[in-house]
This record gives sequence, C-alpha cells and structure tokens, in this order.
Amino acid sequence: MKVLDIEGKTVEEATKKALLQLKIDDMNKINIEVLDEGKSGIFGFGISRPAKIRVYYQQQNDVGEKAKEIIEKIMSLMDVNATVKDFKESENKVYVELESLNSGLIIGKKGKTLESLQFMINLLVNKVTSSEKKIILDIESYRAKRERALRKLSKEIALKVARTGKPWTLEPMNPFERRLIHLTLQNDSKVTTKSEGQGIYRKVKIMPIEKGR
Repeated sequence: MKVLDIEGKTVEEATKKALLQLKIDDMNKINIEVLDEGKSGIFGFGISRPAKIRVYYQQQNDVGEKAKEIIEKIMSLMDVNATVKDFKESENKVYVELESLNSGLIIGKKGKTLESLQFMINLLVNKVTSSEKKIILDIESYRAKRERALRKLSKEIALKVARTGKPWTLEPMNPFERRLIHLTLQNDSKVTTKSEGQGIYRKVKIMPIEKGR
C-alpha cells in the first residue's frame, strides 16, 4: 500500500484534494486516517490550523508488478528458468503469462503444479500488497487449452450417461474447473450435474435425468 499525507481547511477538503491528486474517483479505493481534524479561527481571528489526513491507496499496477517480482524470485529459488512474459491487470484480477523452456515442469500433471504455484503466489502477493486481487497464472495458453478439453470431455461423457443411464463421476477438480463442467452441461435436457466430496477431493458427478421429471 502507498501512503499520502495531505492537508486542507477541513477533512472533507483534504479528502477531495487527495482524490484529485491521485486521480481516483471512488472512495472505496482508498482508506483514510484522520491525523488532525484542524481548527478554524472565530470570525477570521484567532489561531487556526489545517486538517491533516493520511491516505492509504493502491496504484493500479502495484499488484501486477509485485506479482511479477515474487514469481520470478520463486522461479529463481526453484532453479527453474522462467520469466514473466506479460501481465494484464484489471480491477479484480491480474493475469500473468509465463515464458519458459520448462513449461511442462511448471504445468505438471493435469495442471496440478501450475495450480499449486498460483495458490502460493496469491497468498504471498495478497499478504505483501494487502490486495484481494486474484492472480491467474498461465503458460503457453494452457488454461484455454484445458478449458476446451474439459468442455469436450464433459459433453462426451454426458452422451454416454444419457445413452447408458448410468452416472459418471469425474476426477477431482479445482473450483473453476468444476464450475466449467456445471455451466457446460446446465442446459442439457438429458443429464444433470452435482459436486461431491470435500476439499481437493471434490468431484463432479454427471447423472441421467429421470424420464418424467
């Protein structure tokens, strides 16, 4: 978090000056600590002093830059030759694209290593920046490829379930992947889905819809 101390005739005026200076139009994006409410003289006479506030704020690219720094430090400690190729920061997320000759090592089996790295980096970045932005880690467009593969798989299994009348339970998946399966099949008139299990063992079950329902 960055800090700005600013003065004004009143706390309200100091706050307006801070928002103008920081080019921020949303009060929810800053935290204000009143250092001194100030004092005005009576009828223009007497001792007066300005109001003072301390503003805590997060610049838009602070989180992305910090994520880049932490990721490359972790890669170095792991002795993995990987760098941040690019990152795109929005209001709620930071999408980070990695570049490496060891992409398979970073992705791991079915993306497990990439997911673990992403989880760890989110914890570190959120702690350092006090931001709640989600860091999305990707390499060689793996996530888009994985999404296409899961959509295709879920539709193929849905056809089998509809044809055989027997339910099918998929392998454990993270919340994003489970939600993807649910959304892919939500309008299917022959099958329905539900999540079962706890934590990292939570799975999606695809079941036939009983006739007459």
